Amino acid sequence: MKRIHGLIASAALVAALAACTPLPPVVTPSPTPTASAVKPTPKPTPTVTIAPLAIPDCATLLPLATAQNLFSANTAFLGEQPASEFVGRMTVPSIPVVLATASLAKGCLWGIPQSDGLFELVVAGITGAQRATLQAELTAAGYAETEMGTVTAFELAGDNEVGSTGTTHLFTADVWIVCDGTSLSLSGAVTGSALDALRAANPSLRP
Repeated sequence: MKRIHGLIASAALVAALAACTPLPPVVTPSPTPTASAVKPTPKPTPTVTIAPLAIPDCATLLPLATAQNLFSANTAFLGEQPASEFVGRMTVPSIPVVLATASLAKGCLWGIPQSDGLFELVVAGITGAQRATLQAELTAAGYAETEMGTVTAFELAGDNEVGSTGTTHLFTADVWIVCDGTSLSLSGAVTGSALDALRAANPSLRP
């Protein structure tokens, strides 16, 4: 009888201890995000830096040996002059306005000393709006639009009291190159030389 009472007491003790032991916490699983809820992290837009235009010196734009080969063995470099003073022999109204406000411009002059034989080269950085205005006025003035490689050219030949004239305007990106000379073969070659020098100095101008 004592053994039965002991078993009953032990069972009661176990039950009491079990009643005092706290139950483990119930873990609620986190909901799995759906595909629509997962938003990819946006990648930053890369910043494109455009280098400012660099215009080489006149001797690089047109080496003297090239000028002598194109024009005359007696050709000399006569120096730089303000690009804003260029008007050209075939006047275009907006030329002086554009050159007066150009972000960067250079004027170069070659010729035979103590003679009327000379030609001029001008290189300038311009805006898209200025380019459109110049091209419209060149067309109105009778210039013929042609393609010279990868650039747009406007050319016009004529005569004046001294002799024949030839003017070539090249446009590439936001750069304007113009040569006012004695023939289109001269002005075309001079602007082409300047374009090559500009592309070497400004890789972004390469076709």
